[in-house]
Amino acid sequence: MPFFSYHCPARDRTFETLVIGSEQPACPDCGGTDLEKLLSLVTREPRIAEPAGACAACPTYGGGCMGG
Repeated sequence: MPFFSYHCPARDRTFETLVIGSEQPACPDCGGTDLEKLLSLVTREPRIAEPAGACAACPTYGGGCMGG
């Protein structure tokens, strides 16, 4: 999905919005379109460390068993 980050100088608000095609984004507070496009950072999903004794098939760690 094409999410972009913008800053509205009129409201001093930073927000993300979905932009499709040549759509003009607008500030959700004031509706203004005089926005600064920001660099969006991509983050990876945090990895949860497996506790001692957890099986590799547990759903929390990517498997499908229900313990044991």
